[in-house]
Amino acid sequence: MYLQLLTVIAVLVGYLDGKPVIFRNISDCSITVDGILHYQGKHSFSKFEHECLTWTDLQTVFPDIIIEPNFFNDPSVKEAKNYCRNPDMNLNGPWCFVQDDDQIVAEGCEVCQSLAPRPTHPTNIEVIDEVTVESVQTNFFHNVRDELQRYGIYIREKVLQIINRMNEKMRDFRTRISDHFNHYG
Repeated sequence: MYLQLLTVIAVLVGYLDGKPVIFRNISDCSITVDGILHYQGKHSFSKFEHECLTWTDLQTVFPDIIIEPNFFNDPSVKEAKNYCRNPDMNLNGPWCFVQDDDQIVAEGCEVCQSLAPRPTHPTNIEVIDEVTVESVQTNFFHNVRDELQRYGIYIREKVLQIINRMNEKMRDFRTRISDHFNHYG
């Protein structure tokens, strides 16, 4: 319930901000036999909510990574736009380049984490101990915690932007009222 409410708030804040809200769909993900995750959707933000840079703008900077054959699910690098992809078959899955201060760095997107390989547990029930169950529960709650933190950061930033816009409009309004009364008063 709480996660659904946060999702609705994030969607509304995204629409209010004018930034398109892109819903990730598991059908946009694929996994190779080697466990490499690929993504062909339109998500274009890193896991830290940094906007991805356009792949074609970086072809000359990273020519060994950004080449046509590496974009398996896109007809061309141009059509990959700034969407999360995995052109170098990174074991951590889809990623993109982002601007971090004065540097261009690669950041993971975490768009296909539900397909990520997970450790297999013994099939003999007698050998499963509490540590294994504990580690599974811990990983699950760490992932949920990380998602909630990302939602919280995103929502906080958007709410602060809305408040700042409202404060600016109120200042403008007060100035106009003051000017009006000074002019006619």
